Amino acid sequence: MKYRIFLAIALLILLLFPLPAWAANQRQIVELQTTRSCQSCDFTGAYLPVSKLDYTYLLAADLSKANLVGASITFSDLSRANLRGANLSYAKLKRTKMLLTDLREAILDKADLTEANLTSAMISEAQLVKAKLCKTTLPNGLTSNRDC
Repeated sequence: MKYRIFLAIALLILLLFPLPAWAANQRQIVELQTTRSCQSCDFTGAYLPVSKLDYTYLLAADLSKANLVGASITFSDLSRANLRGANLSYAKLKRTKMLLTDLREAILDKADLTEANLTSAMISEAQLVKAKLCKTTLPNGLTSNRDC
């Protein structure tokens, strides 16, 4: 009886707290960590940064045309990153620093940019349909005071 309870708890933990490697291609994550470049990679539903100890590999990373639909990149630093043409629909970018980030032609539909810092980010031709912009610092020093 005790083993059944232990097994049930172990399965629940595995299902409720998935590892980042389950959500993305491990080879592409290693490529991004070592080269800071992964153009056109698929990080759908991934938890980035993967390592809580190393948040720096996203700085100035080249993720142009990458698929980041539903990715969780909260509390990270994407400053000077190239996300041109990337699909960030439904991405969680809460409190993420994106200073001088290239978001031109990026898709940010329904992305959560709550308290994100986009100071000097390039957002021309980016799609922000129904994006959550609560207390978001926008280019030119503007701050979104949308009621959240």
